[in-house]
Amino acid sequence: MKKEVKFINGNKITIIDEPNKPFDGELPEEIDFSKLKKFNNPKLKNKKITVTLESNVAKHFTSSKQLNQFLKLQLKSFEKIK
Repeated sequence: MKKEVKFINGNKITIIDEPNKPFDGELPEEIDFSKLKKFNNPKLKNKKITVTLESNVAKHFTSSKQLNQFLKLQLKSFEKIK
């Protein structure tokens, strides 16, 4: 397990590299998204990145375009909730 500490906009971020470690805890019934802070990563600005989806998630999308449209709608809905 590799731990990496970074500072982004003065905030300490700890990155723990544990690929494919299953989540064995329980999620709360409600999550307050109003406390989330958005920050821009200048290294990713207008660049494409690759992510790996688990098969049970990927089966719901027929293309990357469809997935991106879905994610953009989700982000817009989060903005409206704020």
